[in-house]
Order: sequence, then structure tokens, then C-alpha cells
Amino acid sequence: MKWIVLVIVLAAAGFGGWKYWSSKNPTSGPVEFRSAAVAKGDVTQSVSANGQLSPIKTVAVGSQISGQITNLTVDFNSTVKEGQLLAEIDSGTYMTRMKSAKADLANSQASLELAELNFKRSEELLKNRLIAQSEYDQTRVQRQQAKAQVLTREAAVDTAEVDLSRATIYAPISGVVISRNVDIGQTVAASLNTPTLMTIANDLRKMQIDAMVSEADVGNVTEGLNVEFTVDAFPGRPFKGIIRQVRFAAITNQNVVNYSAIIDVANDDLKLRPGMTTTATIITGQKKAVLRVPKTAFRVKPPEASIIKSESGTNATAIADAAATNAPVALGPDGMPIPPWTAQGRRPESGEREKWMATLTPEQKKVMEDRMAQMRARFAEGGGAAGAGGGFGGGRGGGAGGAAAAVPRLRVGDAPVSQSLYLLVKTNSPDGKPMQMARRITIKTGLEDATNVEVLDGLKEGDEVITGLVVTETATAARPAGGAPGGIGSPFGGGGFRGR
Repeated sequence: MKWIVLVIVLAAAGFGGWKYWSSKNPTSGPVEFRSAAVAKGDVTQSVSANGQLSPIKTVAVGSQISGQITNLTVDFNSTVKEGQLLAEIDSGTYMTRMKSAKADLANSQASLELAELNFKRSEELLKNRLIAQSEYDQTRVQRQQAKAQVLTREAAVDTAEVDLSRATIYAPISGVVISRNVDIGQTVAASLNTPTLMTIANDLRKMQIDAMVSEADVGNVTEGLNVEFTVDAFPGRPFKGIIRQVRFAAITNQNVVNYSAIIDVANDDLKLRPGMTTTATIITGQKKAVLRVPKTAFRVKPPEASIIKSESGTNATAIADAAATNAPVALGPDGMPIPPWTAQGRRPESGEREKWMATLTPEQKKVMEDRMAQMRARFAEGGGAAGAGGGFGGGRGGGAGGAAAAVPRLRVGDAPVSQSLYLLVKTNSPDGKPMQMARRITIKTGLEDATNVEVLDGLKEGDEVITGLVVTETATAARPAGGAPGGIGSPFGGGGFRGR
């Protein structure tokens, strides 16, 4: 057993040493690139939102009196017109109350007539000095009380008539009955609240979606934008709508902030129904027939041996000069500018960092110097800075599984952004065999969608850009920009130190 264990340990040690030596001394094998031609096409930027369909105007028809339902003239899906009879409630009790109120009114009117006669008689007697002034005043007051009693009884009659009229329920608007909550013979009680008998939707040919838009996307959503959405009932059919309103009130659910966007929808064929859940795609920007490249082209880093240098050996000067102009600078979440090598997912070239720092304001330089001092202190302590935001304002730091910070998504009308990618160059090796090389260039990009980016300057139709690598056996594999997995974030951006 001792010999077996010794052999296993030696084999593992030899394999580990071979792997370490291979990583230190990679052999240069043939590298084949995957590429895509720059071509014209559409670039559509969109925002996703979930919502629910509902009629634009819905009225809940209720009862203001209590009683038993004696008649129903409509059912589910019934089409009604304004003023049409919908239901009737037993009116016997309210009819009796009205008769009683009218009898009380007649009695009070008779009392008023008697008071009028007594007042006239006392008035004559007072003129002949046959009664005292107090008796006259008493008859005058009794006449006023009788008049007030008549008014009270008239109001009671009006109340009884209103209650009796409410026993017959009519449609308040024209539309479709989408729900019915009562049946004939059922008793409704309106003592504490108004019971809902049925719900009428004004016009189902015009509906709306109350879509929830994330706070991260609401800045791109404005009134008048086109919307495409689907429902589970018709998964293969897209429907269209237009945003009518984006409400300012925030809706917070489990610390997630959303805003409500109201989308007008035409439903001429009545396929859509109230309550359906929708998945909406709000088109925030769209350009037709523009030059575009795949987004994967910006995430590829070919092996150093396959990259063709420019005549000066570097294009850092051109990049720094572009940063020193009035060209727009991408800003991080904290408002600080992002270095071009960080935004483009690469390492800074010789002299590029110094030239870029010269373009900053004194306040920005102070912030950058403080950050660099903090990063150096962390590394001096041995803890490193996992990711560390990529340095210089939210860059593409490494760290264990550090995610690359995306270049800000542009909308129509926004200023362009400079990004770098690699052109495919076909040439011959010294022995005359065909081979592929890569040349890094910086281009200006505009609108982007899920798969493509608009090209504003730096490429022409037909150019081939590198989108991936096909590496044979021992060839050096290219790592995506942003640092090796398991690495430690660099305070200078553009990738982390390779972890062992």
C-alpha cells in the first residue's frame, strides 16, 4: 500500500508540474477566429415590463337599498345601453312607506288649514279688542308651526319616492357586463356599504395595460412610445399598443421600486379579455438600416501573439487624444468618468493612463488619487480588493467571478461612446500558409439592443470583426475582458491579476 500511495502522489505531482509549466510556457498553436461581417440592419432597444389588461372605464353597479332581487334582465357578457333596465328589487316595503308619508302629509296640510282659520279669526277679534295680544300671538305661531310641519311631511314623501325608485336599477353606462354577483331571489343588504350587483365595462374594443416598469428603465420610457406585448392565450401572436401615461407615483414591493405605465390597446376583434397577464416590450429606441456589429465582438481578447500592432506599436496616443477632446465620457454610478480602457474591457497601454489623467479636473484627480491610495493600502495588507469596482469609477475589475461593468446603454439622441474591438486580418505565415491575425481599432457606437450595436464611425460595410476564438489543442486561449476567474481586482481597471 505504501508503494501504491507513493506512486499516486508522484503521478499527481508530475501532472501538476506539467500543468504549471504549460501555463508558464504555452506553445503557440494555430488560432482560428470566429468572425462576423459588418452589415446593415435594424437596431431596436427595448424595455420589458409585466402588466395586466383591464377596460379603460369600468363601473360597479350597486344597490342603495336593501331587499330581495325579484328580476334580472342581463347575464355575463350581455351588451347593455345606458338607461337599460338591469334588475329590480322587491318594492313592497318602500311602496308602503311612501303611502304612509303621503298620509302624514295630508294630515299636516289639514292642520295648516285649521291654523290659518284660527289665525284669521284671532286677527279680527284683536282689531275689535275682544282678545288679548297674547292669544293673537299664539295663533300666529301655531300657523307657522303648521307650515313647517307640511314642509317636513313633503320631504318625507320625496324620500320615500326616491327609495321606491331605487328598487329599479338601470345601466349607468353603455358596455358589456363582465361580472354578475347576484341571482333572482337573493337578498342584498345595504345597511353598512353598497353591495355590488354587477360590473359593466364601457367598451372592450379599447383596453389598457397597467405595466410595471423598473426604476432602472423608467428613465427611457416616455409617453407615445410603441409597445409590443403577448398574452398566454395567444403566445404566437404579438399585439401592439402605445404608452398613454407614465405615472410619477412609485410602487414599492419587497424593496423593489416600480412605476406604472398605462398602455392603450386596440381590441377590435375582442380577443383580449380583462385580467389577462401581459409581457410587454416597450421600444425605447429604434434605427433602421444602420451599420451594426454583434455585441460579442466587444468581449473578445485575442492572444497577444496574434495581435498586429500599429506602426507606432500602440494606439494609446489616439485613444488619449480622443479622451482629451469634447467627446462624451461614460460616467460611473458615482458620477466619476470611466477610463476608456475600463469601458472597453482591456488593459491600459503604455502612457495611456497618464494622458487620460491629464484630461481630468483637479477635483476628479483628487478623487482618483485617493482611490489609488486606498487600493494600495488594501493590497499592502494582503487582502486585495475583490473586484474593487474595477478602479477609476466602476470599471471592469476582476475578483472572484467579478462581473464586467457594461457601457451605458444609449438612447436615440444620446452622444456616441468610443469602444474597441478587433478586426480580422487574413495573411500568410512565414512558411506561406494562410493564417489569421487581429488588429485592434477604436470605433464610435450608438444605439444597442440585446445582440447588436450601431456603428457610427470607424467601420465600413463588409469589414470582418472577431467575435470569438477556435483554439486548437495547445494554443493559448483568449480570456474575456475583465480579469481571469478567481483573480484579484486591479486598482487600475482593465482586468485583475490571474489567480492560482
